[in-house]
Amino acid sequence: MTAKNLSHIRAIIWDLDGTLYRYDDHFVEVCNLAAARTAVDLGLKMSPEEATIMARESFRLHGSSFKLFADHGIRYEDFHLPYHAAVDTRILARNAEMKTALEALKIPMTILTNASRDWAKKTVEHLEYSHIFGDANLLALEDVGYKAKAHSSAGFEKALDIMGVQASQTLMVEDLARNLSKAREIGITTALVHHADSPKAGFEDVDFFFDDTLQLMRTLSAHL
Repeated sequence: MTAKNLSHIRAIIWDLDGTLYRYDDHFVEVCNLAAARTAVDLGLKMSPEEATIMARESFRLHGSSFKLFADHGIRYEDFHLPYHAAVDTRILARNAEMKTALEALKIPMTILTNASRDWAKKTVEHLEYSHIFGDANLLALEDVGYKAKAHSSAGFEKALDIMGVQASQTLMVEDLARNLSKAREIGITTALVHHADSPKAGFEDVDFFFDDTLQLMRTLSAHL
């Protein structure tokens, strides 16, 4: 973490997957299986077993079960909704400490995810965060014209509008550094939750590094 403090923060934009919950190898495999099944349903000329191998390799190389399917003519706009509908949120572990820490942050908060709205809604309901993040405070990829966080500031700007705050007052929390550059470009303070995987050099768009989300919230609470 840098020597800067968070006393200027008055609102938070949260990533969802890997940030407001941790996913493990079992969850990744469930995602790979759902991605393979969805791609085959969309016309991928492979067996389900071959598609699963490709999804695993895609996740290993790119951190996305979908990425390699694009090379075989599968459009992400067609894949996005059925894929997220196929993943079961019940495998996600609830975290009472995380819930309590979120409840203690008495400032506007919005979730901005590259996943689908259906997935975001199911996930916050399962994790028992619905009273913290209502439907109006969930922004999914389709809500911002499929403009992913790594390539567009559209989602960040919409989140600021929803919360009624300035970029300079806002913290964006992510577990993927590549999704922070556009936020920082428009003046949002950025934080990377790296889960004790020590950050490498080259993260010039990250203002703060945290081992985990709870550490971030403890630090933030001390400044509010």
